[in-house]
Amino acid sequence: MEINLYAEDIVKRCLWDNYVYYVIGSEKEAEKILLENKKISLSERDALIIGLLKTIETDNLIHKFNTYSVEILTNKSIHSPQKDGLLIRKKTFDLAIDKFVDKFPDYWEPTINWTNALKDLVNCINEMKDGLEKLEIHKIVDKNVTYEFYNSNNIRKLLKFNY
Repeated sequence: MEINLYAEDIVKRCLWDNYVYYVIGSEKEAEKILLENKKISLSERDALIIGLLKTIETDNLIHKFNTYSVEILTNKSIHSPQKDGLLIRKKTFDLAIDKFVDKFPDYWEPTINWTNALKDLVNCINEMKDGLEKLEIHKIVDKNVTYEFYNSNNIRKLLKFNY
């Protein structure tokens, strides 16, 4: 089965970074494809790999970001016998937040409603980063290496689901 859609549709579903990494493999080629915005065909396998089969298009990017953050917290959190609750490495979560913006490349020219949604998203991410700076950082030493962790439940409290 082949799935036909425009390159911009992949961006609008927050899958552009996965598409570039797993399907195209080259940022220059990806830029060319997106700027032309021609209809492309994806195999069912490629669509499954990038996550196209389980997403919907919405310009509510804060909701997408919250879903992404909860997924990261769910999959990457660990239970520490030294601390109560679930912990996530500080570096892991900080990189995940920064990586979410990569789903919308600089060379994409969005419509006005998407531009506003992207501005709201950037504000939300900046507020999240400010909140993360205020959180307690747990330091755990393992084999003479110190790792920094956030409490996963405290991060969940920073997410805004009422928007």
